[in-house]
Amino acid sequence: MTDSLTEYYARARHALLALSLCAAALGLSVGCAQHVPPPKGAVLMPLKRPPTWLPEPSDQIAAKAAAAALANNQKLLDEQVKKIYKVQDTHKGEDLEVLTQDLAHSTLNDPRAYRKASKNLTSGYGTDPAVQARLDLAVKNDPLALAWRRRLDTWETYWARTFNAVAKTVGQSVLSGFVLAPVQLATTVGHYLASFSNDEKISTSGRQELVLHKEYLARHGNAENAEAVQKRIETNEKRLATTMQKRRLKAAKAATKAQRHRVAIVESKRALAWGHHDDAVEIKESSEESLREQLHILGLSLVAANQEGFKHGDEWDVTLATELLLTSSHGEVLSEETIEVLREQAYSDGPRSGESLYIFAMVQEESGYPDQSWATLKHLALQKQGQTPMARHAHHLINDPWQNPYGAYRSMLSQRTAEKWRWRVLGGYANGTRYPNLPRPVAYTLEGPGIASTVATSPLRMVFGSFSQEPNFQRPAALLAYRYLGLHPKGEHKQEVLHWLFEYEEKRKNYNAALRLADFIPNLSSHTRKKLAEEASAQALAAAQRSKRIDRRIQILRQASKEFPDTESGMLAGKQVRSELVHSSPQKIRMTRDFLKQNPSVSGDSGLGLNPELINGELNDGELHPSGVSMLGGRKIQINMVAHGADEDTPPHKIKKQISQERLAKLASSLEETTHRNQLIDQDDSLEADADRDRFLERARVGLTGKTDHRPSAQSTYVYKSMRERYGLVRGRESILPFDLVFQGNFQDLGLGAFPRWRLPEETPDAFLYK
Repeated sequence: MTDSLTEYYARARHALLALSLCAAALGLSVGCAQHVPPPKGAVLMPLKRPPTWLPEPSDQIAAKAAAAALANNQKLLDEQVKKIYKVQDTHKGEDLEVLTQDLAHSTLNDPRAYRKASKNLTSGYGTDPAVQARLDLAVKNDPLALAWRRRLDTWETYWARTFNAVAKTVGQSVLSGFVLAPVQLATTVGHYLASFSNDEKISTSGRQELVLHKEYLARHGNAENAEAVQKRIETNEKRLATTMQKRRLKAAKAATKAQRHRVAIVESKRALAWGHHDDAVEIKESSEESLREQLHILGLSLVAANQEGFKHGDEWDVTLATELLLTSSHGEVLSEETIEVLREQAYSDGPRSGESLYIFAMVQEESGYPDQSWATLKHLALQKQGQTPMARHAHHLINDPWQNPYGAYRSMLSQRTAEKWRWRVLGGYANGTRYPNLPRPVAYTLEGPGIASTVATSPLRMVFGSFSQEPNFQRPAALLAYRYLGLHPKGEHKQEVLHWLFEYEEKRKNYNAALRLADFIPNLSSHTRKKLAEEASAQALAAAQRSKRIDRRIQILRQASKEFPDTESGMLAGKQVRSELVHSSPQKIRMTRDFLKQNPSVSGDSGLGLNPELINGELNDGELHPSGVSMLGGRKIQINMVAHGADEDTPPHKIKKQISQERLAKLASSLEETTHRNQLIDQDDSLEADADRDRFLERARVGLTGKTDHRPSAQSTYVYKSMRERYGLVRGRESILPFDLVFQGNFQDLGLGAFPRWRLPEETPDAFLYK
């Protein structure tokens, strides 16, 4: 019995021990589920110290070649280049021969000789792609060849215009059975010839050609073809002078039409700087005369009143002047008797009718009758200026948008509404024809069929166009409406303007402004205001997410959380403010996992030194998250890992580390070298401009990251992505054919056709400098 009890207790102890071990194992498994399982090794591999380096013959010869090039010792350099081709050792790279030969070529005094030598050097096989690309760039950097390329671009543009005009007409005629072919052909010929009226004497590519030819002559003034190049320069300079003179003349005529005499004088002088022109001389003289007359009138208005003339006034003049001074100083209105006398004299034909009308209008304004005041001023403005000088002042007040904001608002509203309907009916012809340089009868004769078909199909465009975004025609009217509310917050037309602005802002989805206006509109339902608050907070949250600078992003989020605390987006904005402050860092330069896989020189021993098991695609031994690794500023980095038991779509588990300055310098150097090499090999693998990124990497290379720059304006959020992440699985390629097949149909001219369209030559990156 005792043995049986002993065995029972022993079995019970074993069972309890097993249960406790299971519980401990379960607790450990739950605890480990909250963290990333460590890989077989460390996240970052130890830095490998370079082995002791002993120079071999190829190293010594290369050093002597570099010294000879710096000392301009051509004989010694040639000797070392010959030795490079003969020596063979373990340190000699496959491109050392090409590099030393290019070094010898770089000492040539003539750039043409260097380009020729580089071209011969690239004709072989086995050259490194990056070296090959660099040599190709040097060969292509020939001003004369580039000028010829720009000249070909000009010719190709004219050819494309001709080809496309003919191809479109033929394509549309085929689908219509050639019934309308004669009419379409005649119309095409007319538009084709008229299109040349919009061309300037020298095109953008022509101006590039001119600059390149000048650069060529500056470098090779004694070249054999210098005389021919000089003749081409003179021809293009004449075309440039004509083009610039026409531009300035056009600006001078527009300024004259707008009565901006000073601008017209300046533009006419700029036109004359390109050569004599009768129109420029005429505009300059007439504008100077108009400006002198304007200044004379202004001078008369600034002269003090003649006191002798005042003495001839009667008792009424003295009484009126005294009462005006007293009431204006005390902020009081005129007496009823004075107002009645003013009204009688204002609408009579007496000598003081103009002055009385003007004073009466001011009295009406101060008494709280602005509409009647403006009506009085309009009546005064209709009088001739020779009859009373006050008509000019009344006319100025009526047309001044600061003095008469409501009148300007109503006028602009009508004007822009008419412009909107004109655009809906006439489409692209609302602002005139496509050929402003042709005589108007000729231009409208050519555009007549197009205008007729556009008007005929306008109902269809209105139906289908209601689903698309139309231009913001009422923006000037909205500006004047806000000005009226600012100058007259308790004005008579306050509610009318508020309701119009509310509908305007709501229509263009500016919910923040609509919500501000809703606070001043009575009887607005709480449901409408709540909906506006939700929309406005969501709009503010989206604006914060678009902002790249952390200070502006936090400012927008904090303001949204304060203004909309009872909305879902407002609460989310408050949480994001806390998250931004907790996870903020001086830099956020990120390298994705695919980028690190694509560029092992960055992730490997020569760069970051990342454990290869983190990017092997196996989740069970620890895997890097697709978001990759981020540089946070200073020597801190953040490694984003896939959480245990999760997939790649879930948020990453973040591991922050402070690496050594040596590792950071290697990472920055390999990153810059690799991206530059990739750009040379593949033009699509380009690096976007980011000055803050370049500045941080430059300081990291030389070990100057000890003092962290916490300025928000110095933060870079650049992301290094792989080619697949940037372009997808299959990268789009441009067709080798010079044209595209187009199937076109529109409601404007009821045209339908399939035809080839010749592609215009692409503009060079610096083309905007020559516009």
